[in-house]
Amino acid sequence: MVFNVGFWERFIRNQFIRQAIMFAENIETRLLPTFEDIENEAKKVEEQEWDKLCSSYASPDTDPSDLAEKAHDAGVDYYLMVSGVRQALLNVSAATLYHLFEQQLLFFLRREILHPSEENNIDLIKIPVFKERALQHNIDIEKFSSWRTINEMRFVANTVKHAEGKSAVELRKIRPDLFKNPILKKFEFFKLPVISHHLFMPLAGEDIYLSIEDLKNYGETIVKFWDELISAMYEQN
Repeated sequence: MVFNVGFWERFIRNQFIRQAIMFAENIETRLLPTFEDIENEAKKVEEQEWDKLCSSYASPDTDPSDLAEKAHDAGVDYYLMVSGVRQALLNVSAATLYHLFEQQLLFFLRREILHPSEENNIDLIKIPVFKERALQHNIDIEKFSSWRTINEMRFVANTVKHAEGKSAVELRKIRPDLFKNPILKKFEFFKLPVISHHLFMPLAGEDIYLSIEDLKNYGETIVKFWDELISAMYEQN
């Protein structure tokens, strides 16, 4: 088989690479900025709760410090909940970015590598088949410098979707930092466990903590993978 490299290079750069870059950029520049003011929002919640409590407990026996503590807790609860929504956005975005890449890979498999009579055979529309067919053309994608991070992305996507499981175990080995809650340090909860070994609800922004830097790195890794594949196809033609 001779690859139609000229066509696919243009297609990959105009479609696949742009999709990955635009996805990460828009999460960073359009969605995340809506969470920039949550500290002030939490402060307003605290103030509103204080006013509410003061009007509800007008007895001279009421200890103002108790009301202040309750108001403060209301503000902290709000901050933590909205921060969880922000974290959930990052977690699910990382998972989405990997599955976008996976769909791109399978699109390429179906339209370029498989025979037209095979492209709708669901038994062949799989990543292992892509690897096997690529190897038949002396292209080992697992030797690409991008593949280690691609594999990390797969563990992340599975962990975000399914919580505790084999992918979470593997991910802890290579990225234990992803299981450290950055908010704990902000509120000086130093006595709480540093790394979560009990993964329950990553889609609620809990237990695993992807950052925008991770998301941007994953987008850049997808670009690097496609660059490496294009180069490998030119070498084999």
